[in-house]
Order: sequence, then C-alpha cells, then structure tokens
Amino acid sequence: MRSPMDVVVGMATFRRPELLAALLPKVLEQIEDCASTPAMPSRYRVVVVDNDPEESAREAVESVGDQRISYCPEPRPGISAARNRILDEAHDADVLVLLDDDETPHAGWLARMLTTYLEHDADAVSGPVHAVFEGEEDPWVAAGGYYLGQRREGVRTGTVLQRAATNNLLLDMGQVRLLGLRFDERFGLTGGEDSLFTGQLTAAGGRIIFCAEAVVDDLVPRARNTRAFNLARRRAQAATHVRVEQNLAVSRRARAANGARWFVIGSGQLVKGSALAVIGRITGDLHRQAQGEGRVSSGIGVLGGCVGIVSAPYARQRNDRRR
Repeated sequence: MRSPMDVVVGMATFRRPELLAALLPKVLEQIEDCASTPAMPSRYRVVVVDNDPEESAREAVESVGDQRISYCPEPRPGISAARNRILDEAHDADVLVLLDDDETPHAGWLARMLTTYLEHDADAVSGPVHAVFEGEEDPWVAAGGYYLGQRREGVRTGTVLQRAATNNLLLDMGQVRLLGLRFDERFGLTGGEDSLFTGQLTAAGGRIIFCAEAVVDDLVPRARNTRAFNLARRRAQAATHVRVEQNLAVSRRARAANGARWFVIGSGQLVKGSALAVIGRITGDLHRQAQGEGRVSSGIGVLGGCVGIVSAPYARQRNDRRR
C-alpha cells in the first residue's frame, strides 16, 4: 500500500456564494469516494480563498460545517493573489488540486486526477472543462466554437501538455516548492497567470499530463453567452498570451524575435479574419462569420500585446459578480 498523501483541494472565489455553497458538498463527496478506496490512502482537506474584502463567501463555507474546509480571506485584489494564498495554505501538502467556484466535477473526477498523477509520475495533471450554458447557447457563440477549446476533444489520457489552465489542475507541491513557483501578481488583473505558471513548470522540465476522464462542467452565465463578451475575451486572451510568451523568453534577443513573430501573426489574423467575416456575412454562413470575427479580435489583441496593451478583466468594479 502506498504511503498516505496530503491532498488539498483549493478554490478561489469572488462574490459567488450561491455557486460555492452548491459546489462544496460535491467536493466533499469526491473526497469521501477517494477516502474509501484502499489503493489510494490520503488525507484530504479543502481550502477556500475568498478574494472579496467583504468576505461574502464566509457564510457559505461555515454553513457546511465541515472541519476539513478552511476559509481564508485574501483582500488583496487579483486572481494571482488569491491563488498564491492557496499555495501558501497548501505549502506542506503533497498534492494541490485547483478548481473554480463556478464548476461542477463529474463523478470520479478527483480519483481520476490522483490516479493519473500516480500512474504517470506527473508534476501536474490537467482535465477537460465542459461548458454548460445558462439557457440555450447563443447561435453566434455556437457557430464560432468559442467554448470547445476547453474540452480538448480527441486528446487522450497520458498526453503531455505544455500549458494548462488552473480551473481543473492538479499540482505536485513538492515540485512547486522545489522550483519556487508562484503566480505572477503582475497578471493578477489581466489573467494569464496560470499559463505563465504552467509554462514555467514545463520550461524547468516538469510534465503536465492530460486526464480525459477527469471532467468538470463550467457554468456559462447569460452575460458570457454573447457575441460582444466573447470577442472582448478573445482580444484580452490574445494580448495576454503574447505577454506570457514574452515573459517566458530567456533573453532580450528572444523577446525581440517573439515580438516580430507575433506582429506577423497578428497582422495575418486581421487580414484573414476580415476576409472570412465578410464572406460569411455575404453568404449568410454564420460559422465563417463568427470564426472570422474571432480572428479579427485575436489579431487586434495580439498587436496590442506586442506594444504592451492588455485588458484587465479581473479589475474590481462596484457590484461586480463576475470572477
């Protein structure tokens, strides 16, 4: 029998207490399933980091009444600050599993993440994220396939990844401590901190293994199920991607080469995307139109990223209920 592992399930939350209250019992069910498996001896706890200075998640956590759940307020704004607090709370753990507060894990999710971690001797494990829409998916959003990338359709368990998001990610905390990895707080309001973090992990020789069976559902509210939101998101993600690439570059020369390459890519996206969008509008082909408009937004974002222009989707706004 393997030696027991210390496993922490960590999640950052910001003004979504209703979703958190629904998620926590489901996470505890996952833990109970794992704890009852003799081949997987572990000690489990849950860490909830509340990034709301008003501590709006406290009641949702305390109402569960389970001593395995720790509530940790982190008033410093930004997703990086919240995730670094999770790292701090899990500093002595063997494994940290990160999950977003608006997600719902499928049956066996945690067991499959841990099994893949052990069987592949991984430094990290990433699973697919399936979008679940509040109401019907917007036709334009569906035509453009804006939420399909998170599913990683056709990617098999055991595939090695170069980057991964933190909305369904297991980390070997021994490796994290060894490499001194942290979430860069310069990315706290823009996003991209997870791409940089996992990029730094793989650049140092770490292996991120994909687990196709460790699925979580991600709630897409109506406000995000629109053409305007997804075009703005595409621009922001493209700009942040360039910024991440520049931060991973090992020298000034590499950064200059990156900048030139991304300028060409962004310009190409603008030209090709514009043509595709026009053809789509003329022919009534919504798929071509949505794909073309998405490429245009990506091109604008890439070019903005080349000159340091990025959006701040995690900046706090009054009465903001988005994470």
